[in-house]
Amino acid sequence: MIPKRFDSLFLRLLLAQVLLVGSALLVFGALLVVERNQLMAPQYAHMLAPKLALAARMPADARMPAYGVVEGIRRHASLPEGFKLNVSTMPAVLDFSRELQLQGVTADEVWISLQGTQSTLWVHAKVEGAEPVWLSGYAPSLFPHWAPRMTVAVLLLSAVLALVSRSIARRITRPLSQLQERMHAHAHAGIQGSEGPSTLLTSQAPPELIEIDRAYRLLAERLQRNERERALLLAGVSHDLRSPLSRIRLAAEMLPETAENALGVSAITRNVDNADRLTASFIEFIRAGVVELSEQVDLAAAARRAVAAFDRPEAELALRAPPSLCLQNAHGLLVERLIINLVDNALKHGRPPVLVEIRQDAESALLIVSDHGPGLPQDGGKHLLEAFARGDASRNLPGFGLGLAIAQQTVLRLQGELSFDRPDGRHQIQVRVPLCR
Repeated sequence: MIPKRFDSLFLRLLLAQVLLVGSALLVFGALLVVERNQLMAPQYAHMLAPKLALAARMPADARMPAYGVVEGIRRHASLPEGFKLNVSTMPAVLDFSRELQLQGVTADEVWISLQGTQSTLWVHAKVEGAEPVWLSGYAPSLFPHWAPRMTVAVLLLSAVLALVSRSIARRITRPLSQLQERMHAHAHAGIQGSEGPSTLLTSQAPPELIEIDRAYRLLAERLQRNERERALLLAGVSHDLRSPLSRIRLAAEMLPETAENALGVSAITRNVDNADRLTASFIEFIRAGVVELSEQVDLAAAARRAVAAFDRPEAELALRAPPSLCLQNAHGLLVERLIINLVDNALKHGRPPVLVEIRQDAESALLIVSDHGPGLPQDGGKHLLEAFARGDASRNLPGFGLGLAIAQQTVLRLQGELSFDRPDGRHQIQVRVPLCR
């Protein structure tokens, strides 16, 4: 898996440009070498032809000095064993053989053997008046020698290419980075926390990206307007219901305390309590999306307060936390309600003991609430994070299906992540949120 810091679009574009230019330079260099060899082959053959003609008439294992051939040209009775490469059909070798033939030397086979960095040329030559023989000699360099000035040129060229590629990649990816940051900030903002993207991208951005930005702006404004209207509707209904609910409860409690009225009063009170808890959940759901996140909150202290509020023995509910752990851009009551919702969910739908753990790594805090309950169905529990969603196992239990939805909304606003796991037979809900910097 590629580390995240090396997996950005900017680095991908930069790497693609460097690889493209590097590959083009390699191909261009290879073509230059091939063209060089093809241009030099006829001249080299013209220079060697007289020496090859003399060497073909020498005794076996004799040596003929020749210009440019280290240790001279040697004559052999046959081609020796070992690794060799037949290069007779290469363009440069064809030009070499053709020029030799014009000079009276017929070369029907040409081989090259490699010994370390040294290459030996083997030519099966036939000269008029002599038997065909094998002639060998150290071939001139097939590749240009590397000079110090080449190193300087390559370093300078690489630096220029890197700077130009970086400039091009940054120019392309900067508008994308701006749009990504804007979307990320809007995704973690509350219903009233942001009015959406206020400015479009600059005219230097690609036109396709400007259109995406404009479409996203319209979509974000429409979404926020719908969220505000839904929040106002829920808040208004919840607030308006509380007064008639209070009057119904008061009227029920003022009925004569008789055996005939006791059952009816109990049913009315129970239903009023359920409706009152539902409206309270609505208000909490709305508050999780609109409360301002401007505080530094001690997560460990908030967890201790939340666990203490349940007043359960340690055998049923326990806490493991460091002395202090700071969260940035948070809200104390919101964080405490997040932990209460998760613990309440574990106590209702799981089995004790319930354990609340708080851990810390380099950049984030990890809140884990685990229990010994049956856990989530095999198809996962993402749908349970939606409002009013309930699992099959909790249909007959009290609740409205808003606890995890409130928790998910809170975690998103804290720029964190909520996930489910089941290690060692324990069902876990894990929340990862950024620490103070």
